[in-house]
Amino acid sequence: MASISSLGAGSGMELGPILDKLQAAEQKRLVPLTEQQTSYKGKLTAFGTLKSSLEKLETASESLKKFDKLNTTTVSDKHDAFTASTDSKATPGNYSITVEQLAQAQSLHTEKVSNIKALQGESLGEGKTRTITITQPGEKKPMKIVLTDEQTSIIEIKDAINKQEGNVSASIMKAKDGENNLVLTAKKAGTESVMTIKVEGDNKLSQLLDYSSEKKGKLTEAVKAQNAHLTVNNISIERQTNHITDAPEGIILDLKKTTEDKDKPGKHKPEMLVVSRDIEPMKEAIKNWVDAYNELQTTFDSLTKYKPVKQGEEPSKDNGALLGDSTLRGIQNQLRSQIFSSQAVNDIPTLNKLGIKQKFDGKLEIDNEKLEKNLKEKPANVKAFFMGDGKETGFATQTHKLLKDALDSHEGTLVTATNGINKRLKTLERQVDRTKDNINQTIERYKRQFSQLDKMVSSLKQTSNFLLQQMR
Repeated sequence: MASISSLGAGSGMELGPILDKLQAAEQKRLVPLTEQQTSYKGKLTAFGTLKSSLEKLETASESLKKFDKLNTTTVSDKHDAFTASTDSKATPGNYSITVEQLAQAQSLHTEKVSNIKALQGESLGEGKTRTITITQPGEKKPMKIVLTDEQTSIIEIKDAINKQEGNVSASIMKAKDGENNLVLTAKKAGTESVMTIKVEGDNKLSQLLDYSSEKKGKLTEAVKAQNAHLTVNNISIERQTNHITDAPEGIILDLKKTTEDKDKPGKHKPEMLVVSRDIEPMKEAIKNWVDAYNELQTTFDSLTKYKPVKQGEEPSKDNGALLGDSTLRGIQNQLRSQIFSSQAVNDIPTLNKLGIKQKFDGKLEIDNEKLEKNLKEKPANVKAFFMGDGKETGFATQTHKLLKDALDSHEGTLVTATNGINKRLKTLERQVDRTKDNINQTIERYKRQFSQLDKMVSSLKQTSNFLLQQMR
């Protein structure tokens, strides 16, 4: 088969350029298909941009949906007798606090022992044991420590008690060479951790360790167990620990020392705890939501922009990739409807009543003065407006559900639209491949026809030349 460049060589006809023009004309059959491919790929990119903006708004809506976690408080920080913090249940107010007594854990110690490895119990014989039982009112089960004859030294007893990992710790306190004490200390403070110790099966060890509130034996109480005593706004409170989590509700107090008045022995000088509402986390979450919504509006505007053209002209290439798209328009309409929705909340049924208004361009604007007033004076109403029942009602709850449905990776509005585009692109790809094959076949047919024409014209030329020579 003759190449394009050699076509016409025999006849002298310029068949190559003609074939080039025919091939260029055939290639134009691909233009509508490739333009559609470009358009659909542009739509896919545009849906990716839209998805990103919707996800930002979904995240911001989820934060507002959990508005109760944003409803925080702060505490005054200058206190000598305690440290304070709050959780979401705290109520703003002033609390006068006196700490009359700190909780402390009981600590017992044995008589001095010269050799920590010396056995303190009787020799019961091989295989026989004795049991130390430690009971405490606040513990469900007593600690039971079983010892052999070789385990009755104070260092072995210490290790055996600590191995139990119960509410009693044991240690060796060395006063000086030859003077050692086994020290038993409750891990928890308060009278619910007072120890009663009973040794069974070893009278000698029993004399060293047996202890109860009524019969103290040879153990000495170095530190007495006691509960914390405090008053909050003149209400007396008693707790087993210095970590107070429920008086008042939502306020956590860690007691450090008593509030005894140095100038008036025996009297206490109250410290004032001030709990204030902290609206900054709430303001920040609302601002983030408004910013995300406005960014989405900018995305909508960009993806649906329209540049007018004169009658009869082709649509502008500057038009948005999703101009007229029903999926985008549906999401846009749903959000617009949500913005103007009303919640069954006294005083704050709408965004506008909260302090968020819509501008002429469709974007939102915060009235800071109005919003701050509502956050300070009506926090429960603001919470109800955003959260509702957490399932069906509440502005943020509904908005989050709307966006979650649109972004669902299996049946969401966006994935349905992009799946349709990808399906159309695959169809177009097959059409392009078939069209290219058809064009190649057509060009090959032209080549064969032109080659035959070239040979025929060349043959006619040769015959004509021969006849002319014969006539001379």
